[in-house]
Amino acid sequence: MSHDASVSPMAAGPWTQVRPALTPWMCVHTTYNSLDVLESLQFTQMTPVQSSAIPLFLSHKDVVAEAVTGSGKTLAFVIPILEILMRREVPLKKHEVGAVVVCPTRELAQQTSSVFQQFLDQQPAAESEGPGRIAGVQLCVGGTGTSPSEDQRYFREQGPDVIVGTPGRLEELLRYSGVRTSELDVLVMDEADRLLDLGFTQVMRTLLSYLPKQRRTGLFSATMTEALTELVRVGLRNPVRVVVKVELKQRGAGRRCDIRMPATLSSFYHVSRPEHKFAQLLRLLQFESQRETGARKSIVYFATCAQVNYFFSLLVRLSKSQDPRLQGLQFFSLHGKQTPKRRTATFSAFAQAMQTKDGDTAGAVLASMRVLLCTDVAARGLDLPDVDVVVQYDPPSDPKVFNHRSGRTARAGKTGRAIVMLHAGREEGYVEFLQIKQLPLQPYRYVQRDAKGALSVGEEPEGRDTDAHDLEQALRATVRCDRALYELGLRAFVSWVRAYSKHEVSYIFRLTDLSLGDMACEFALLHLPRMPELRQWQRQDTLFEEEKVDSHTFAYADKQREKQRLASQARQAAAPSPAPVARREANAAWSEQKWRKETRALRREKKERKRQWQQAQVAAAEQDAAESDVSDMSDDDDEAEERAVKKQRQDAQDTTFFDDL
Repeated sequence: MSHDASVSPMAAGPWTQVRPALTPWMCVHTTYNSLDVLESLQFTQMTPVQSSAIPLFLSHKDVVAEAVTGSGKTLAFVIPILEILMRREVPLKKHEVGAVVVCPTRELAQQTSSVFQQFLDQQPAAESEGPGRIAGVQLCVGGTGTSPSEDQRYFREQGPDVIVGTPGRLEELLRYSGVRTSELDVLVMDEADRLLDLGFTQVMRTLLSYLPKQRRTGLFSATMTEALTELVRVGLRNPVRVVVKVELKQRGAGRRCDIRMPATLSSFYHVSRPEHKFAQLLRLLQFESQRETGARKSIVYFATCAQVNYFFSLLVRLSKSQDPRLQGLQFFSLHGKQTPKRRTATFSAFAQAMQTKDGDTAGAVLASMRVLLCTDVAARGLDLPDVDVVVQYDPPSDPKVFNHRSGRTARAGKTGRAIVMLHAGREEGYVEFLQIKQLPLQPYRYVQRDAKGALSVGEEPEGRDTDAHDLEQALRATVRCDRALYELGLRAFVSWVRAYSKHEVSYIFRLTDLSLGDMACEFALLHLPRMPELRQWQRQDTLFEEEKVDSHTFAYADKQREKQRLASQARQAAAPSPAPVARREANAAWSEQKWRKETRALRREKKERKRQWQQAQVAAAEQDAAESDVSDMSDDDDEAEERAVKKQRQDAQDTTFFDDL
């Protein structure tokens, strides 16, 4: 069964219209009600996915909800879970679980758990009339300093009714004999396609085996895949499918098309040459913050963790010099290789609201834009509030991720802008590629900076952009001051080259079509690294100017790290020189390789002579056997002939004898 909510408006009615009706404290102004919570979450009206999925859940249906990002999917399962647990005729006992929510990432699980907690904090008192209380929610994720045994102890002592977590830690907890799942009412898989993409298929099957079949199951995602369809077949019973799309009119002919992005999202593409791209990123962010809407939060997506590390470190270092090109920009970094503690701290710091109720900026940084540099670890499920602009500095390797990245803005009916940055040339074909996938983009013009620092839009200059070149030189000067930045830059460039060469849309993103020298300008490298991908690169076809780096004198800015480097260098210098023979052997790699090649050739020649000799021996033996057979046949014929002659003579004698009688 399918329930199509594609034509529903973003506001699909008040919460009091839900049927069956919600309990009083969930939707009516009482001493204990959730309207304050819903208002704090900026959901005063239901969204299409909520108005469709919540009644189905409450009517004992399994639900598969496919909705655009930012459409309120979390509340679409949080509210029915709370309703179902409160309406139980027999309250859950201490060690019985009523609901399990599975999330693909730690951050999404933490966010979902916090939404549950905001509602639970508004519950009526235990002695009040009405539905029963929910014991609480438990978060089960790794990287927070808690072990599986501590999760078990918390469950044993607190007895929560709702458990939210990542697949691995949930499996550890549900395996514990003290957790009783026989009374489980609801299982929800949030961002379910991501669960399968991350390789949790077998873990999910194990989780399903721990849970009773008589349950209500919800599967929520922004995209459906074949693997997800298989999970639906295994884990859900006759589910109702809810699909929420955005219907837009095509210009001119009045035709309509369905897209999987919020209607309040404006999507753009920006094209520039590699040597101008990084300068364009900074200008673009400043230009967006100066628009009438005054963007205050933005997310910039890079392809690799090493890029995020490098550009974040470089920009933070340059911002300390009060460079006007970074004025009003405050940077954060988030990627998968950070420690869980740092990721949580960064997520919390960036997610904090920047504006007071009066609309004034809060904090010490006035009229500032907060910029989160990140990888796809922050591309899905996370609800980062008030993000105005999303910039995809590197187009995603998986085209499906494009939707999820852009969906970090324009959430819950708010407006937002998403911009993908492309290199001039073949990459411009990505616009048509997305158009085919019903993701139309508008052009974003080149951002210019005049001599006074004022920003405007226009056309990219045919020659070198002076301000962009000055920025590159400033970045390179910053790199020269710290060996750590130099090493991070080389590592970032290598990681980008390898990620780019493995892009899934390889007919558009081809490494051979880019000038890697101009890309080195974009990364503000001092010289190109040594790597196989650069063997065919023509150094004369680039604006990049390589510098010679003395590895013996290039120092770290960190005094402790530099002290360790000098000590290591001194130990190497004090080590005895290798013997002359050893040096010759070390320098004779090519000769040794040539000798091995010749040895292999001689060995093959020897084997071939041996093979020919063996074939000759076999042929001679076969010939001798054939002659022997012929000889044996001749001997047999002679003996037969002699026997015949002898018999004739005997017959002749017998005839003479009888004639005489």
